[in-house]
Amino acid sequence: MLFEDNFNKPLADGRIWTPEIMFPGEPDYPFNVYMKETDNLRVGNGNLVIKPMPLVTAFGEDAIWKTLDLSDRCTGLLGTAQCKRDPSDAIIVPPIVTAKINTKKTFAFKYGRVEISAKMPRGDWLVPLIQLEPVNKNYGIRNYVSGLLRVACVKGNTEYIKTLVGGPIMSEAEPYRTANLKEFISNEPWTNEFHNYTLEWSPDAITMAVDGIVYGRVTAPAGGFYKEAHEQNVEAAARWIQGSNIAPFDDMFYISLGMDVGGVHEFPDEAINKPWKNTATKAMVNFWNARSQWNPTWLESEKALLVDYVRVYAL
Repeated sequence: MLFEDNFNKPLADGRIWTPEIMFPGEPDYPFNVYMKETDNLRVGNGNLVIKPMPLVTAFGEDAIWKTLDLSDRCTGLLGTAQCKRDPSDAIIVPPIVTAKINTKKTFAFKYGRVEISAKMPRGDWLVPLIQLEPVNKNYGIRNYVSGLLRVACVKGNTEYIKTLVGGPIMSEAEPYRTANLKEFISNEPWTNEFHNYTLEWSPDAITMAVDGIVYGRVTAPAGGFYKEAHEQNVEAAARWIQGSNIAPFDDMFYISLGMDVGGVHEFPDEAINKPWKNTATKAMVNFWNARSQWNPTWLESEKALLVDYVRVYAL
């Protein structure tokens, strides 16, 4: 075993996990800010607890129309929109507070098996983040060209809660964004209880399993992923040629756990009751203005991402 956390102790900043305090932006532009409020990020009853809450709950009714400056504690790039947001007529401050933590400073690895016991959140437009991210982004810093590994994701809407998705992402946009993701559709919602979500990552393949059942495997093609990505107009994929067959997944990756809300790539415009268009300038405003639709689906007992343990094993 290379790494283990059972979340039996409080989150001491930096001991294992670093909370991200920033506005996530490109490429998915979710409608949330990552913060470290006691109510949305904590450890309780042996679980990591991450849950969403409206910004106005923490900062007052007019918070979405006021500048929010995180610079004194921001973990993003200072002087950019990662640390400060100014509202305008068409743009509000991200209206939801969530959380995200990572092991970038304390633990990273290259190839291994990740096992995470988690209970997925239920509620419209909630996107749990249980993933591996590249430490150095040697193939590029934008649009997932250096890769993202989703250990597991179950979106919180009723139409998605029976669909588990996992695997590699190498582009921000369709059609290549989801080209290598694998699905496992269950008879019961994945949000009902804890499950063991596993991703095994080797120099030759990426394999996804849940509760010991393998539901998907992505094998590195001869010559790597470059050809298929290039055919889908992923221009930066040419950089992968300098790596191994599994590039961009031939580098050090760290663990991240968190939650996003909405955004411009996670939900197609034809999703049921979706109140915003992905290409609309006022996407975030339209999402917030429809809160009477989605907020009632965020039940206190269901809206949290709960993580019981994270374990990483050598192959």
